Amino acid sequence: MFVNAQHTINTLSVKLLVEYANGRFSLVYGSQEITAEDIENALLATPETDIQTTVLNWFDTASTNVNNTIMGYVAKLELTQAEVDASPLLGIAADLMRYELCNNDADEGLMLRRKNAMLELGKIEAGTIQIKAPSPMASGPIQTKPLASNFDWQRY
Repeated sequence: MFVNAQHTINTLSVKLLVEYANGRFSLVYGSQEITAEDIENALLATPETDIQTTVLNWFDTASTNVNNTIMGYVAKLELTQAEVDASPLLGIAADLMRYELCNNDADEGLMLRRKNAMLELGKIEAGTIQIKAPSPMASGPIQTKPLASNFDWQRY
């Protein structure tokens, strides 16, 4: 819902994803490098090789983590996909994906991006940043009923 493969590729770049994937899977595949074509086939088409399937699984795991994290903050808002697309949530998802996919999670720049994204999610949850228009308030007079009570007011 929040992570989109095409948006992630556009935001992070195929070159960076290739770098992350090669750093992550260099021990598994040895001298066989993961290429930009592998990334594009895995994420935008149907995987054809074991490497592409591995890249797709890696991306799916990261996107599940990011989607679950964001949903924990915005579940009460009941957003539609159009509202998500028009909100800053796609950018937040891209920053969280960058952290999830990286092969050096101790990188200070990545940690700062993740921290800022999490702070922004906190502001969205608190309502400081509104991503959905508030529902309209009811207008007109307020009607009340007399209180129903078993208390004996005459004997009081």
